[in-house]
Amino acid sequence: MPNPLIAVRDIHFGSSVIVAGIVFFDLFVASPALRQVDLRIEATIAAFRIRTAATLWITLTVSIVSGFAWLCLVAARIAGKPFADVVADGTVWIVLLQTQFGFAWELRFLFAAALSACLLVRRIKNAGAPIWPEILAALLAGAYLGALAFAGHGEEGLGLERYFHLIADFFHLVAAGLWLGGLIPLAVLLVYLRRFREEGWISVTCDAASRFSNLGIAAVGILLVSGTINALFLIGRVQALAGTDYGRLLLLKVTLFAAMVGLAGINRQYLLPRLFGDVGMDQGSRTVRWLVRSALVEIAFGLGVIIIVGMLGIMAPASNMPAHLH
Repeated sequence: MPNPLIAVRDIHFGSSVIVAGIVFFDLFVASPALRQVDLRIEATIAAFRIRTAATLWITLTVSIVSGFAWLCLVAARIAGKPFADVVADGTVWIVLLQTQFGFAWELRFLFAAALSACLLVRRIKNAGAPIWPEILAALLAGAYLGALAFAGHGEEGLGLERYFHLIADFFHLVAAGLWLGGLIPLAVLLVYLRRFREEGWISVTCDAASRFSNLGIAAVGILLVSGTINALFLIGRVQALAGTDYGRLLLLKVTLFAAMVGLAGINRQYLLPRLFGDVGMDQGSRTVRWLVRSALVEIAFGLGVIIIVGMLGIMAPASNMPAHLH
């Protein structure tokens, strides 16, 4: 029977990454790119804002609900009771208020509430609107996503090792939000730009794709560094990569990540220069179509990564296994 904790973790990780990704994309890509065209692409902007706002609120709701379900499953495991009982008899509230895991969840729910309030404040956007609500929303979304580090293996260490691991986990999660989470609003924006083809749409597409590509380079760099640090803590011996279930799953995760990086490299080295050099609407439309398809494939690979993360989180790290089992 499938472990419900894996499914809940996957849903929570995925929805949290999307929440942060949409907020990050709005601050670093969409707002500056769309602000430069003096509202000549009104239909695109309206459709993009409506779709991403709806997606943001839906995924934030899913993230909060799945986070509470995760808390209940942990409480049920600690108390040795059925899921329904820990809610009915108040065990879940004891876990929330009196355990380290519960404290982390209190903090994350607080970030979620603050983010919701911030999103309501910045709901009405116009050309003269201040940028501080967007910056605050990005900080809160990053804190909400990054605080998931306290639910991972990094929380299990001691002393300086624990702090280094938690910091690496935090930045790993935020970088995933920047890149993987940003792929969805990028695809939405490109689809609407190509659909409406308003005046200046190719220029906006070039600007947005270029900004996201630069953001992706930074995110990949952070993922590589933080992922290497995490691997040193969780794997221990190189032999454990192929000699344990944990190591083999981690290798599969790295393979999917490498495939995403490869696709992103093709986009930057081939499709982006081609887009900047396109003359005429038809050529630009074909290139944008390929960019959207590439983003969708990257999203599929990223979904695979998230599924693996959900599985790795409930497994004992390879470094905890006796050397003769590696």
